[in-house]
Amino acid sequence: MSESTSTGGGSRQRTIQIPSLLTNSLRCVLDAFGSDIIQLTAHGSVETTNSTAVEDLRSYNVSREQRTHHRLSLDYEQIYSGEELLNPLTDDACEQILAEAEAVLDSESITVEPDLAVTSVTIRIRDDRLQAVTPAQTPEFDLRFVADPAEPPVREPTKRLNVDRGLYRDLGFNVTNLNLRSVVETQTKYTEQSDGQYLSWRGPDDIRPQSPTRLAIRINEHVLPDSVGTLKPYTVIDDRVLEVSEEELDDVAITETVGTAGPQTGGDE
Repeated sequence: MSESTSTGGGSRQRTIQIPSLLTNSLRCVLDAFGSDIIQLTAHGSVETTNSTAVEDLRSYNVSREQRTHHRLSLDYEQIYSGEELLNPLTDDACEQILAEAEAVLDSESITVEPDLAVTSVTIRIRDDRLQAVTPAQTPEFDLRFVADPAEPPVREPTKRLNVDRGLYRDLGFNVTNLNLRSVVETQTKYTEQSDGQYLSWRGPDDIRPQSPTRLAIRINEHVLPDSVGTLKPYTVIDDRVLEVSEEELDDVAITETVGTAGPQTGGDE
């Protein structure tokens, strides 16, 4: 719910809802969006150590150690030849990317499937329900997500949701969320009539996020996967973003089943 109130000190307060994924797992992102992805950046690394004794000096307990660092990066962007898309993220392509991650990053030191940390992803979707709550002339939109450090109220829920993936215990990921930064009507990117941007946020340091409540709710309900999707309520006082509102998070039941539903307020649906 986006609201504006006066605090005891006379300050103006409002709450802005930002759709978010409580993960930055490549496996999760590919599974959720697949061929809808038009841009994606991700990376992963692993270090292995091989220690052997020096035979001629074995009685003196001399050993030789060699460390090997493996890194895999993904910087995907759709490529077109005329109207033909040359590199769609089909199921087969996603499987090949994950197979390469397993080949490069697998080691005896981890007990989970190798994964990459997504730093940004843009998806292109068609949805009349988003068009209905925006001035858009068409139902096609580009949604861009960027990884930000998980704030204290959502840090533990994020870790719990990803425990089976071993992102933090085994793979050394930072605890981050993929927060929605922009929603742009696709066709306006190729015209000069309007920027077609209906949600705009530059991240936690941006003191003036623009996120219409009804649009945020519909994105959470109809675009984000139930397993990791949620709305993050940022409290703004006197045009200064303070923090994610823990009280608002309680209202949307951030628990083991976080993301199954966002706030049902604002007169939507």
